[in-house]
Amino acid sequence: MIALSTVPNEARCLWTQETHILELSNCCPISHNPQIGSKLSIIYEPQKLILEVASLRTYIDSYRGGKDSIRSMEGMIQAITQDAADVLQVYVRLEADLVIEPNQRISLKCAASPQRNQ
Repeated sequence: MIALSTVPNEARCLWTQETHILELSNCCPISHNPQIGSKLSIIYEPQKLILEVASLRTYIDSYRGGKDSIRSMEGMIQAITQDAADVLQVYVRLEADLVIEPNQRISLKCAASPQRNQ
């Protein structure tokens, strides 16, 4: 299982908001959605940790072809949001702009707080 990794937040200033913007393409092996041009943004205010970028790309790419019981783009976006909140132990928002066939776009926004059992 591919997991998200973190690195320490150097906390050299009073406040930081971090936004990771990643391109998505072809996660579904049947529809080949989302299409090129799709993006997601993971937004949070780091406390002790920030997302490590190399593992973040590997984690996002692990959704290609489906992952566990997740079979929808909405489920994928919700799972990514919750996983990020859990590993960072902060409130996380995710905004996705998905280009899908046939000739549509989906804008998804969701938020998650860390689960207590983490």
